Amino acid sequence: MQPQPICKRLIAFLRKESSAMLTVQRSMRKIVFLLLCCMGLSQAKTIIWDLGETLFSTSHFAFARTIGLQHFLSYMLFDWKNPNIKPKVFDILERMNPSEEHPREIATDNEGNPLPIIMHKWLAGIISGAEIIKSMHDYIGQLEMQDYFVSKREKTLVVKTLEQMFNPQALVDATYPITDAIELLHDCYHAKNEDGSPKNTLFILSNWDEVSFELLKKRYTSIFNTYFDLHRIVISGAIGLIKPARDAFLYVLKTYNLDPTDCIFIDDLYDNILAAQSVGITSLMVCKNNYKTLRNILARLGAL
Repeated sequence: MQPQPICKRLIAFLRKESSAMLTVQRSMRKIVFLLLCCMGLSQAKTIIWDLGETLFSTSHFAFARTIGLQHFLSYMLFDWKNPNIKPKVFDILERMNPSEEHPREIATDNEGNPLPIIMHKWLAGIISGAEIIKSMHDYIGQLEMQDYFVSKREKTLVVKTLEQMFNPQALVDATYPITDAIELLHDCYHAKNEDGSPKNTLFILSNWDEVSFELLKKRYTSIFNTYFDLHRIVISGAIGLIKPARDAFLYVLKTYNLDPTDCIFIDDLYDNILAAQSVGITSLMVCKNNYKTLRNILARLGAL
């Protein structure tokens, strides 16, 4: 019996997906092979940490609570819509700068989606969260006249989400240390050479606006003051450079006179990993809480 047309399409789709998965697996094997090769060559003593989803994580539920869970529930129940309004929020932010192009090296969110250009400006310290909120309120009126929203409930949910996205206190209230990551950070900080000297110097290179970061630093002073010299904390909002821009990594190397072959960079985003590698820094990716694996690799690299 010949497969029906829909079956043929399904078979073709599965073959295509299988081929794509095989390509990904081969690429990952190459990355692992290259990493294993560099392990024997690198004795890194400078560890550069990302913050978001590397040392700290943002709770989606806690953040939704600051917006108001009732707004999500009414949107689902009465508008029959998926409560994930992130695509619509990003679309509005993108529309707020329609004539501007993305930078060549595009920063992404934790799911790999490119950030709207206005968020680049925010993270680079060019525009404040308060300015974005004001511009957003002005622009929402225009969208409402164009029947952009399916209901007043959707408009309310979008507005409240945008307000909290650029509210430094709301961001920090929903952000928590990752226990396994802090334990690994602790062990890297306390690792000693045979002569008793510290094995590692710890840095931070992270995409944060300055206002939110200052609140985060105050809330978790025990972490920042214990493990990091405050002069070795580099935030995008302070330097005007955002990962994965190569210049962000070059800034750290030049400012602190670091040899890239003596550095390890730890981050959760693939594009940032590639950017660090492009300037000669050995890079390790946080993926599905693989801190045990990271610990083993750091030991082989001589950091533990």
